[in-house]
Amino acid sequence: MKNTKLMGKGIFVLVALFFIATGLMLMFNPSRALEGMLVGSVEPAAALSSIRALWGGAILAIGVNVLIGALTENFAAIRVGPLFVLALIFARIYSYFVDGSFDGFTASLIPPVIVFILMLIAHKLLANGIANK
Repeated sequence: MKNTKLMGKGIFVLVALFFIATGLMLMFNPSRALEGMLVGSVEPAAALSSIRALWGGAILAIGVNVLIGALTENFAAIRVGPLFVLALIFARIYSYFVDGSFDGFTASLIPPVIVFILMLIAHKLLANGIANK
């Protein structure tokens, strides 16, 4: 069962690296990152500072937490990742009903759903691998 544990860890590490890369991109190149998120350009220094700190810093911290949790097999540290993605999915759906739809709505909802499913699979694989030591 060592393979299932490694597969679970591997999925969590890949997701964590994605979070870390996204957080770093938002911190060091927010204008380019925001274009990919359908936000558009942001110019005032205060807005850029807030994006770097609130979005970049938070996503980076979540990624590091998931990475540390995966490497140390600490489920409490890992769970912050799926909770973050679940909150993101909820916010997208809430926005759909409150703000209305937009052209990229489905395209912006599918990736977090896939990541959430992958994290659930990884959690199951890692838990089974640890239980069957």
